[in-house]
Amino acid sequence: MENITALQEQLRLANEEIEALRKDKLRLTQELAKARGMLRAGGADNMSTKLKEALRE
Repeated sequence: MENITALQEQLRLANEEIEALRKDKLRLTQELAKARGMLRAGGADNMSTKLKEALRE
């Protein structure tokens, strides 16, 4: 019976760890999407700045 209790506790801890890892994955996925969006916006901003400079000349 003690083995079952110990295994149940290990399973509970493993499930908690899995849930924490899933939350971390979601957070990192969101941060990556945000960073990619900022890079895209930065690239577009750089292009428009270059275009503005070309038009000024």
